Amino acid sequence: MVFENEGGLRIGPTGANKELFKMPGKGGKLRNGKRFEIPEYLASLGLNAYEFPGGRMANFSDSDMYAKFRKNSEAQNIAISFHAPYYISLTSENPEIYEKSIERVAHSYAWATYLNAKRIVVHPGTYGSLKKKGGMDKFMSEGQTSPVKKKLTQIISGIQGGIKMAGDLYPDLRSQFKEICLCPETMGKHGQMGTVKEIIEICKTVGLQKTRPCIDFGHIFARNLGKKTGSSLYGPVFDLLESELGHHVVQHLHIHYSVIEYTGKGEKKHHGNQNSDWGPSITPLFDLIEDRSLTPIIINESPLLEPDAVLLMNQWKQRQ
Repeated sequence: MVFENEGGLRIGPTGANKELFKMPGKGGKLRNGKRFEIPEYLASLGLNAYEFPGGRMANFSDSDMYAKFRKNSEAQNIAISFHAPYYISLTSENPEIYEKSIERVAHSYAWATYLNAKRIVVHPGTYGSLKKKGGMDKFMSEGQTSPVKKKLTQIISGIQGGIKMAGDLYPDLRSQFKEICLCPETMGKHGQMGTVKEIIEICKTVGLQKTRPCIDFGHIFARNLGKKTGSSLYGPVFDLLESELGHHVVQHLHIHYSVIEYTGKGEKKHHGNQNSDWGPSITPLFDLIEDRSLTPIIINESPLLEPDAVLLMNQWKQRQ
């Protein structure tokens, strides 16, 4: 079926640390790795997923280097996803920014194709002026006020417009776009759209043949100010996703994980996954995945990119 994660649970980082990314060079010496070698490098660490960090990218064109990247990702069995630019704001009240955001969604499909990525992660946008108009008072209870519904409609229209534009701008790639799903992400700050229910609404309306959720449990933990931990954090999210979107979506879910510090406004800072001052813990998530025999892709978003991803993979393997 479409958008399946083949090969069981996968874990990898979003990016590679330049200081650690070394490859064998002449005379047995290590040299700085090249971008197309990232899949080989990650495979050598025992990882099998990678999210290409396109958050700050403005332009991207195909090249021989990316052709090598595609070939290596397939040869090394690394599942590739692509994080779309942070400049995308599908809730902007500025028509020019909104239209530009739709265009960036369209370009992201081509960029994902250049990378052999099958999933595009995107931030939905912010509540904007709703905060000033008192539209946030029901936020913590996941309330859907009419103004929030209007913002959701704007996001949905933007995604639909971006998907259509992608085919119009890149007709030679259109057939490949059907193999790519757009993954709106749950967000960690109170001013950002992206509660679990909002992400579900987006995916249900656009359709599961085009979109799937990206569930960032660090964001959810921070957004709820740490009030939900352990099984009370993870279980209800999986149950809601399954009841609203179906088991197949949960089975192959795209997950972001990291330990996150929060303030009264939600997410503040990502920490290394060994930081015990904040949360959430990965152990209850692994418990749930194992109990339900799920096969998600888990992307580590801590500042310790591949080292923390390796720690997660080792923790998982120790359970098998």
